[in-house]
Amino acid sequence: MSEQSPLSPPTTLRDLAPVAWWSMAGAYPARAHTAGQILLRQGEAGTHVLALMQGIVKVVRRSVDGRDRLLSFRGPGEVLGEMAVQDGDARLADVQTVTDCKVAVVPAAAFRALVKEHDLTEKLNRLALGRLREQTEAGEGDLDQRLAATLLRLMALSGERSFRLTRLELAQHLDVGRGSVSEALRRLGPGCVRAGRTSVEITDEGGLRRALGQRPAA
Repeated sequence: MSEQSPLSPPTTLRDLAPVAWWSMAGAYPARAHTAGQILLRQGEAGTHVLALMQGIVKVVRRSVDGRDRLLSFRGPGEVLGEMAVQDGDARLADVQTVTDCKVAVVPAAAFRALVKEHDLTEKLNRLALGRLREQTEAGEGDLDQRLAATLLRLMALSGERSFRLTRLELAQHLDVGRGSVSEALRRLGPGCVRAGRTSVEITDEGGLRRALGQRPAA
């Protein structure tokens, strides 16, 4: 990640689509889920999408050798599972709740009709490219910077500074070993981020931005 590149704010379909579109998507039957539940499973058919109204989820892909890669985190305003609905193929990853979540369940046919009615194909493609960029940046370059960027992104998604997250999950996202994540957390220091066995707390946002090469927010 370039030290001169600012951390892009999260962009969701709710940001790009007309207000009426998100209102219609959110009008479908809603479900509440606690942290740690699987919402969508890799390999299943794309029978519906989920409009994420509240909470944070993680997207995890399991390789043929059983290795998990945490591809991304998603927050309110996202649609989940849209690729399988659009291309008619099986789902490429699991989606699991990180926090308590609320989702609206939109049937595949209804989602495709809404995309066509509001001409959202280009916007969905733009989001897909942004996700690919996020995944690429998470796995390349200076580890301290990548870790700082991930934590800042989580804070931007949730509005919180403390997350139920393990070192293993961070390692799966950053494509490094758990020990490397522990070393990076040690370098950032408890004055910047404090990590327990199952949680991570940001103690100094400005310190993370400095580690990323950004000017701290005013």
